[in-house]
Amino acid sequence: MTALLLLACAGPVERGEAALAKDDLFSAEKEFRQALDADPQNSDALYGLGWTFHKAGDRDAARDAFAQFVRLHPELPAGYRGLGSVLAGEGNLAGARDALSKALERAPQDAGANQSLALVDLAEGKAADSLARLDVLAQAGVQTSELSQARAAALVQLGRTQEAMEVAGESIVSADSTIALASARLTWVEAMLQHSDARRDPDRCGIIVPALDAWYDAADHVLDQVQASGALRAPVVDARREVRRRRGWLEDACVPGGK
Repeated sequence: MTALLLLACAGPVERGEAALAKDDLFSAEKEFRQALDADPQNSDALYGLGWTFHKAGDRDAARDAFAQFVRLHPELPAGYRGLGSVLAGEGNLAGARDALSKALERAPQDAGANQSLALVDLAEGKAADSLARLDVLAQAGVQTSELSQARAAALVQLGRTQEAMEVAGESIVSADSTIALASARLTWVEAMLQHSDARRDPDRCGIIVPALDAWYDAADHVLDQVQASGALRAPVVDARREVRRRRGWLEDACVPGGK
């Protein structure tokens, strides 16, 4: 009851941030727009609106909101951080790195910008650089589900799949939003599938078939959970394709009953 009273007394930015944290994007947009009607230069409202559009998948609107933030408040890192995230999502890694570097020029310890830059490193295949950046954040005491997930993804790229599964599991437990949970689960599936590949030995079918079947069943179960959440639909389709591909290998390589 106390929390509800506090929220009722809060301003539109605070209410928007609360709605955004719960993935209530309709309410979040409404509250942030109300704040901007009162003050078109409100940096917190612009930032929140940008992330609301970003979460909704409207990258054009998100880019416009963050670009407006940068125009109005070029001295603040948040606009560059948000713009970098949008550009990274569009695959414009050079643009994302430039925007995130500008954020770090203004705030070298900015956890969000460093995290996003670590993801850019990953997208460019620089897993070791990404992991090093994430280590610095961890040493500074920054601990979030998103950071754990990024660490897991870097470990997958480096082939450290057992460790990646453990870290992805931690990010699943600590996830604080629907999208963060879906992303963490997908990372776990990717790590587990790559980890299972080391067990594929057609000369040991009697041993590997039960184990791999169990792992693939676990992957499908986790993907069912992600699909039920309604988040990240395209990556779920890709992940299911990878599970089917591995099941196909098992069927082709191992006759019923094993060798």
